[in-house]
Amino acid sequence: MRSLRFNAIVMRTDQTHRRDVVRSRGFSPLAALLVVIFPAGCSSSAGGNHATARGLRIATLNLAHGRAVSPFQSAVPPDRLRANIDLCADVIARDNPDIIALQEADAPAVWSGAFHHVDRIAKRAALPHVHHGIHFDQGLGPIRVAYGTALLSQQELKLPTSLRFEFGHLHTKGFVSARIEHAGRPLIVVSVHLTSGSAAVRRQEVNVMVEALAKVDAPIVLMGDLNSQWKNENDAVRLLAARLRLRAFEPDSPGQLTFRAGRPKIRIDWILIAPEFEFVQYRTWTDLVSDHLGVSATIRWVE
Repeated sequence: MRSLRFNAIVMRTDQTHRRDVVRSRGFSPLAALLVVIFPAGCSSSAGGNHATARGLRIATLNLAHGRAVSPFQSAVPPDRLRANIDLCADVIARDNPDIIALQEADAPAVWSGAFHHVDRIAKRAALPHVHHGIHFDQGLGPIRVAYGTALLSQQELKLPTSLRFEFGHLHTKGFVSARIEHAGRPLIVVSVHLTSGSAAVRRQEVNVMVEALAKVDAPIVLMGDLNSQWKNENDAVRLLAARLRLRAFEPDSPGQLTFRAGRPKIRIDWILIAPEFEFVQYRTWTDLVSDHLGVSATIRWVE
């Protein structure tokens, strides 16, 4: 088995946070109300047999630093930030993924309540295996700002790797990856956040990802906020799909919009899977827990 090793010239390994945390799963009254108000998202099914017993349940959500639909997390009171993160955890628990990818996922940071968002979600949603990569880290102590991407899983995350894109921007992005198993076979799961400000920078980030992930020896499931629509051949999501031999669920469909939550007009949050997999179900959430809508899917090995 070949481990995930990356070219340090292209990218520098950033800080990582990996911890096993456990808490019994449960819903708060607020989450129960949410289930009543938003019983389902935009759901589609694929394939002939829709039974999910043999499928892997996956999901992705940009946490928006806990601000929900507010424009600035620094303007949200700490108790409201905690309530927002708890609501994210309750919605994740309701969706019950085997593994979820998170973006804009904060360590204790002055602008987002000074508590660990990822650990709090992992405990509340009973996802005991955590791999958190810090892609932006500035300041010290009480004035620190630190966040990145994460994977939360019901099974052990092996060979965890966290890498930050090095393009000199103030708010750097990156991705984390890990190896899991499904039905006795290995796969690599990735949580990624590409920059929002520049299509040219996104293409550079794609180049870095392709160089790194082309070296893995197992099928890839890539999830996250790509800040890219499926329009032109040089759009980041299409480049990733083509160069890593991944595919999206109905990429040309006008549905499955994810941003901005409330009145989404574009689809920038994606789940891309290797050809060894097929989609069984695919759903865009309607829960207003972030300025992005979450996305979940059930996938299975192609027989």
